[in-house]
Amino acid sequence: MHLKELDANLIVVLDALLIDASVTKAAERLGRSPSAVSHALANLRHIFDDDLFVRAGQRLTPTMKAKELAPTVHIIVSGLESLLRPTAPFDPITQERTFLIACTEMAELYLLPALRGELQAQAPSIFIERAGPNTTQFLEELRHSRIDFALVEGGVPLEVPDMHWETLKQEPYVTLKRQNGTGKNNKITLKAFQKLPHIITQTNNVSECPLQQQLRQHSSDDTQITKVSSSLAGLFLALEMDGLVTIPSLHAQIMNNYISAQEVCLPFKLPMLDIHLGWHRSFERDECHQWFRQKIKAHFEGAKSDVLAEVQRA
Repeated sequence: MHLKELDANLIVVLDALLIDASVTKAAERLGRSPSAVSHALANLRHIFDDDLFVRAGQRLTPTMKAKELAPTVHIIVSGLESLLRPTAPFDPITQERTFLIACTEMAELYLLPALRGELQAQAPSIFIERAGPNTTQFLEELRHSRIDFALVEGGVPLEVPDMHWETLKQEPYVTLKRQNGTGKNNKITLKAFQKLPHIITQTNNVSECPLQQQLRQHSSDDTQITKVSSSLAGLFLALEMDGLVTIPSLHAQIMNNYISAQEVCLPFKLPMLDIHLGWHRSFERDECHQWFRQKIKAHFEGAKSDVLAEVQRA
């Protein structure tokens, strides 16, 4: 392949196809006819000597070659767009926008109030709303701009070229039980752990998360481990059953302001929980989107040292 065979128009078409996974939608994005996009795809296939996309129902699935090209293609198109971008500097105070974030109810409590406070002072016409954390719908919701961000606690959905996932932090788990007045921390033996009912939260569809796998390794045949979809529901259930609940430290900090519970030290080490932020690559170069996601990342950077220091002291 010679460089003269590949012009900027073909790169732009490839970028749109990687984002939309559809000739028709890519044509709409570019303001071209579907036949023109199909012709460009035929040229791209000839140049790269690869199919690049294969049809899967109504969508185009990228080949391994297309997946390898995707990051470089996005960077090239970003550079081309920057050449045409107006020179007026971005100013958040002039922006009018509403960002919709899919997250858990606890993430809504530990993240959104702080962000809203910052926005009120720095960008009063930028607002935040929350959508429920339906992990089975994240990819399509992001693709169709029905949500702007997905904040995922645990494993991310399937990695695909048109999505960007960034790990914000690793969060420790804590185990809580009914307050007994003997102090903040209370060590528990393995035998005692195996006799108590245990509650964990899990918002995704994975059959067994790393936390549950770790608990299973130290359980007996009689140990009862129950999964619920909410940390708040898990704490109430544990208090009612006089059992244990293991939840992310950030969740425990929020609930500790309202519900009295005692932290216990298990006789084995728990895994860490990864918190990820995801967005669609079509917004990669959107300056307002870039500014806002930096706000989200800065929030977790600021919280990281405080949370981990507290866990280490415990």
